[in-house]
Amino acid sequence: MMHGTEAVSYRKRRWIMPAETPSSGDISEMACALNCHPLTARLLLARNIRDISAARSFIQPEFKNLQPPETIPGMSAAAERIAAAIGKREKITIYGDYDVDGITGTAMLWRLFKTAGADFGIYVPHRVEEGYGLSCKALKHLADGGTKLLISVDCGITAVEPVRQARADGMDVVVTDHHAIGPELPPANVLVHPGLDTTGRANRDLCGAGVAYKLAWAIAAKLCNSPRLSDVYRKLMVEFSALVALATIADVVPLHGENRLLARFGLAHLPRCSLPGIRALITAARLNNVPIDSPAVGYRLAPRLNAAGRMDHAAEAVELLTTDDESRAGELAEYLENQNLDRQNTERKMTAAAMKLVEDSAGQDAVIVLCDRQWHAGVVGIVAARMVDKFNRPAFILTQEGNQAVGSGRSIKGIPLHEAIESCRDLLISGGGHAAAAGVRLEMKNLEEFRRRMCRFAAGRAGDSHRHAAIELDGGLTEADVNIQAVCELENMAPFGCGNPRPKFLISQSRLIGSPRRMGSSGSHLQLQITLGRQTVRAVAFQMGSLAPALTAGMELDVVVEPHLNDFNGRRSVDFHVADIRRSDGRELAEAGGDGRANRNEAVHGINSK
Repeated sequence: MMHGTEAVSYRKRRWIMPAETPSSGDISEMACALNCHPLTARLLLARNIRDISAARSFIQPEFKNLQPPETIPGMSAAAERIAAAIGKREKITIYGDYDVDGITGTAMLWRLFKTAGADFGIYVPHRVEEGYGLSCKALKHLADGGTKLLISVDCGITAVEPVRQARADGMDVVVTDHHAIGPELPPANVLVHPGLDTTGRANRDLCGAGVAYKLAWAIAAKLCNSPRLSDVYRKLMVEFSALVALATIADVVPLHGENRLLARFGLAHLPRCSLPGIRALITAARLNNVPIDSPAVGYRLAPRLNAAGRMDHAAEAVELLTTDDESRAGELAEYLENQNLDRQNTERKMTAAAMKLVEDSAGQDAVIVLCDRQWHAGVVGIVAARMVDKFNRPAFILTQEGNQAVGSGRSIKGIPLHEAIESCRDLLISGGGHAAAAGVRLEMKNLEEFRRRMCRFAAGRAGDSHRHAAIELDGGLTEADVNIQAVCELENMAPFGCGNPRPKFLISQSRLIGSPRRMGSSGSHLQLQITLGRQTVRAVAFQMGSLAPALTAGMELDVVVEPHLNDFNGRRSVDFHVADIRRSDGRELAEAGGDGRANRNEAVHGINSK
């Protein structure tokens, strides 16, 4: 439970402090049991990790603690059917989605089937021409081509009619998915979906590639006739950990429990991964010989893999992850690099146009719904995310295709899109997703009614708290809280992301020592010297350079900071990154040179687009 204050901060955010501060006794008990710094204990308690065993597992995770595949409903039956098909040399087709989640899951099964000597192929739909998920036309083509067993990856749980047709055409179907389950399940031979679990054992937050990873593990065990895998398959599963980490972070599933294990150990393996495509991708993203963390995946690696599916066809991204030819991997990585640059340019133009439409509109709809026939269907989801970031409202960005509007939506906390879509299902040709992201297709004639229904749904969920986005803090920070040991332990709580955000703390009534110094080639960043108790500490405010004239020596500031370790010339120190800032006296920080926030957002979007 948290509470927030309306504050005039630089980022126009509400700052949310924990409603309850852990007692000194609880902090001491946790710190003693774990032999950790009190700040680490306080953070664990503030995040409701109160059980000592759970806390120890969180700060000392072990890969062996992954749940066995059979905890997911349908897994054992699916592995048995697929292993039989491999043994009988039945033709298998892997039908994967075109995003990072689907691409990596497809690549895992591709490599497993190749190792097992299966007769198999891959089908990945074209995002613009075919759209998301299983299509009747594609499945008819596959049936006519001799496919006997179809395996979906990261799609299919709502594909009732396509699966019914596939069965009628003589194919067995194994659906593996993690998306929201609709009112009717498809009539597949086997459904593998953690959301179907009724025992509480399955990890319902797995991404699609996470489900595929477990399936690959289960199939390998069947092929080995033992839960102990042979060296060949064990090595494959280690390599697959890098792929499932990419998907877990890219698909923005909560990074706690099993997902955190997959992401943490997969990230550690990424620089050592032997797959030529992964090595070429890391080189293209200029991440050789540097630690690869969750931001590096989210902002550098994942967008490059996604670019092919957004701008053309995801086949090249799948080939990158399945080729064993180093030269070909390099060519494909270069191709994805160019596709990503094209995507960035397209996104910038679309975002600028969409923002102008919203800012020029006198209305304050609870949901942004925009449609333009010139907009690229492969980029609408990213632009929707930019709208949410800018305006803190759910947004649907659509493009017109003939008499239909098709596109993607993104949402804010408290307004689940999959429920919103169900509230206007009668208006849609198709639609689905989860709480934070969804896709829809509808007739243009229904667009205005769709907008009204969406706004009505959101208005019933959103109160005044949604006027400004929130920054959730982990409490205040004092001089006694911070040293190298404490920050090392905080870093060990990575990977950070959805469900496990990087720790943010409030330094109240800090005094600015001297004038800020502008940094970067264009002076877009600031270096501040601020007080923390009797200490003076260094704080870096990225993309806040335009604030420099408003910050004067001696000014009292409230600063939201993220502690980081800084290793420079063999010397380790603690740095603070400024997440937000405000004057302690409540007066607004006036910027020089126009709307600096818009400039900062543009810069952040540029980083996120890489």
